[in-house]
Amino acid sequence: MDLIQILGVFLASALGAGTFLKFSAEKIIETGLQKALHKEQLLTETDLEFRKRQIEEFYGPIYASLKLNSQIYPLWIEGKIKEVNHDVIDLFKQQNDEITKILKTKAHLMDGGEFPPEFIQFMTSATIWGMYCTRKDDPNLPDHVANIQDLKWPQKFESHIYSKTEELKQTLDDLLIKYRAK
Repeated sequence: MDLIQILGVFLASALGAGTFLKFSAEKIIETGLQKALHKEQLLTETDLEFRKRQIEEFYGPIYASLKLNSQIYPLWIEGKIKEVNHDVIDLFKQQNDEITKILKTKAHLMDGGEFPPEFIQFMTSATIWGMYCTRKDDPNLPDHVANIQDLKWPQKFESHIYSKTEELKQTLDDLLIKYRAK
């Protein structure tokens, strides 16, 4: 074998090895990109599902009850619907009980790592209010109870639920747009 043939074999081998290395590198990069995209898709889907559950099972039902109560409560306090006083009290008690149940059983869907103090104040206020106001003979809070600061209706609870629900709804809308764009 002469020098030209040896050089030809060497060059052919080098070109073949280069082509193989280039192909291998492209496959490795492509596989890495596919894995990264798949991981991002899984994370997006997981986040999307979790945010949907938060709204459907936790924040949304509480939000809806509070919004309904915010319309009925002023009418009730002003005595404009006193013919159905006991029905309104029953409605408030039922909704407060439902909200308390959600807070107790769906806390894993709550944003953040700690139970907000306004949630505890809500449950305390709603429980004591229910004990007094559902009495058929005297459905009201006595002044000495109504004046206890820790038993007053927690406006911070309403504010927290309203803002968090609206924030989550926006996050969910953004995720839906992002997810559908893929």
